[in-house]
Amino acid sequence: MGVPEMNYQQLIDVGLSEDLESFERRLVVTADALGFPIISGVLLRGRLDDNGVLGRSFGNPPAGHAEAAKDLGDSLRDPVLERLMAQPLPVLYDQRTYVAAGVGELWETQAPYGFQTGIAIKLHLPEDKHFLLGVDREEALPTSGAELMQLVAGLQLLGAHAMSAADRLLGPKLGRLVKPDGGELPKLTKRELDVLSWTAQGKTAWEVSVILGMSEKTVNFHLGNVMRKLGVNSKHQAVLICVTAGIL
Repeated sequence: MGVPEMNYQQLIDVGLSEDLESFERRLVVTADALGFPIISGVLLRGRLDDNGVLGRSFGNPPAGHAEAAKDLGDSLRDPVLERLMAQPLPVLYDQRTYVAAGVGELWETQAPYGFQTGIAIKLHLPEDKHFLLGVDREEALPTSGAELMQLVAGLQLLGAHAMSAADRLLGPKLGRLVKPDGGELPKLTKRELDVLSWTAQGKTAWEVSVILGMSEKTVNFHLGNVMRKLGVNSKHQAVLICVTAGIL
């Protein structure tokens, strides 16, 4: 049967959605054109296993599924979500994915609602935000490599447009990371956050260098960058600001 061709005007319309209602409606239409009756996603600040994680979900999952899938513990055991948070690659799933991970019962819980096989992607945004988007259906994914690649590419294109709309419509509801004086917290690199995280645990620059496999000079370089970005004079002040802002 093949894979339907992507309608680029639909993609543009998704990205230009004026409100959440039109955003979800356009997402559903576009996903259905790809052959998936269910589309769902979430805009997160932080990680699923963080106590301070914030999120706003969207899509058209069946009402009964929301009640069945509300357990955060189940979400943390979900192999699709686990792979999404651990790697930047699209994740394809079916019952075998869950059985191989030893959590076949999670698939059994969601399968009656149409979540039997699907594709999910994750994209990164500034301020420690993550955009997750997935499409689901009962029908098996194509066995043809070319058709499967076309579906994945279509979802990635949709995700790129949907991400901008989701961040514009839902991002403000996640709040902003701010310094104690009310100023917006500047973006810190992953390495800077890694160094600061170990520093917050009382490790010296030499100990952090051993843990992260870099020179002590490089550790101090990252700490210096953090202090400069935050406008403070000590690493302890930098740690305090980031702990207060909820990113450490």
